[in-house]
Amino acid sequence: MIRAIAHGAGIGVWVVGLCLSVEAGAQEARWEAAVRAGSEYDSNPSREEGAGSAGDGLTRYYGELELESDVGERGQVRGQVQHGGKVFWGAREADAFLSAAQVAGARWFESGLAVSASGDVKDRSERVSVRDYVRAGASGQVMWSGGPLRMWGGGGWRYFGFKPQPEVSSQGPMVQAGAAFRLRSDMWARAAWSRSWRGFEGEPLRLRGNQTLDWEEGARRADVFDVVQAGVSYRRWLVAELGYAYQRNQSNSYGQGLRRHQVEASLTLPGPWEIFVSGRVEVQRTRYEDPVLIDETFVIDDENRNAFVVAVARQVAENWEVELRYDLYAQEFGVGEAYGRQVLGLSVAYRAGGQD
Repeated sequence: MIRAIAHGAGIGVWVVGLCLSVEAGAQEARWEAAVRAGSEYDSNPSREEGAGSAGDGLTRYYGELELESDVGERGQVRGQVQHGGKVFWGAREADAFLSAAQVAGARWFESGLAVSASGDVKDRSERVSVRDYVRAGASGQVMWSGGPLRMWGGGGWRYFGFKPQPEVSSQGPMVQAGAAFRLRSDMWARAAWSRSWRGFEGEPLRLRGNQTLDWEEGARRADVFDVVQAGVSYRRWLVAELGYAYQRNQSNSYGQGLRRHQVEASLTLPGPWEIFVSGRVEVQRTRYEDPVLIDETFVIDDENRNAFVVAVARQVAENWEVELRYDLYAQEFGVGEAYGRQVLGLSVAYRAGGQD
């Protein structure tokens, strides 16, 4: 795991270090920090399918720090660290903690070309280690901008480590390409494609004679995961986004193939009394090759389910904000087992920033 983390973040750290060594000493660094804490009620703390688990209250906290600096006239480096956790009042076995870090460097040229490199790592740990995982990676990207058109392409390496079942962990290269077109000053249309090759330590599962399952000795499971996305965004006095994504996983291990359609819409707009209201709806339909054999790669997060989220926030002082939030998660269409989870929470946030 340590080797994968170092491999994932090392390239990004090297790029940032290289950029900082050139003219960075004469640049001002900008920083932003935020902390948030509050109380919530979770109707399904253990995120169990079927009848679910008994609801419980919890305390949630979150903090982040972001640093950014220009490098010369056309370069920039940025780093961010985040940490958060949730501690339940009764169901302590569902306590979870998440830490993440990202680092990136970019440089622009007069021709409209830009190059960038980044590295990231995220660790999630639970008290009982049921859904613990590590994600890490490094990537490079080339982007070109000309008039209303932007195009980009790149690639890198991704790692997913599932701590309770190492055989589900995977790593491998990925490539991506996309384009965005400005329809007018406040509206963009975009499309993108990505492909990931995932190599596993475990053996692939084979179906023999349409009735017997066994492991293929001497072989390794290998998946190819494709994502195609398209969407449109509008940003003016309100912010609205509508997107569609198609995901396909092909595997040499029986039961791990899937096809998923996903539609997502989000809206943020100002309300009365200096209140901001935001909402997000996500609907998915998934067809698994065999719904009984789904591994954690595809369902580790509630973001892989149907979701409805609404939040009401208001700034109460120069750097202080209060937010009331409601989340509803339900089983994606096409999967037989029922799932439900609701979260209602009230939190207070403090934000600060400056230049050095």
